[in-house]
Amino acid sequence: MFSRLAGVSQRVNLRIIPKIHRLVASNSSHATSKAKDIEEELDTPIKYTSSPAKDWQARTTRVGREESRLWYEPYVILFSLTVFMVYFTLIREENDIDEELSKSLYSRINGLEEHQLRVSLEYNRKHNLDTAAIIKRLKELEDEKINK
Repeated sequence: MFSRLAGVSQRVNLRIIPKIHRLVASNSSHATSKAKDIEEELDTPIKYTSSPAKDWQARTTRVGREESRLWYEPYVILFSLTVFMVYFTLIREENDIDEELSKSLYSRINGLEEHQLRVSLEYNRKHNLDTAAIIKRLKELEDEKINK
């Protein structure tokens, strides 16, 4: 059965092909003159002010023509952020992580504050700046070391 259908389609194709050849032959002279007209038209400069390009916006290239946001989207986002911030800053109780984050870096790394103070003291001496507060804090740190 399949071979019979294939034979029918081949016969139909054989009848169509001569018609296509006649159509192409009759239009070939018309087609070449039309192609020349199109080529000449493409070679002429296009006036920007009269072209559709003057109305094109760069934003359309990036996001498309349709506005994908709903009109109430900014209000929903603002409300959600407000609720989160109220919870996070006012309602929520502090936990272990908050206490760890509130510690200074100097209490976590031994000797860091002393080293930082010595570097600051050297800088201030080179630039003739006040060093009294730095020297006072260095003495406090030395006293803490002695008392431990």
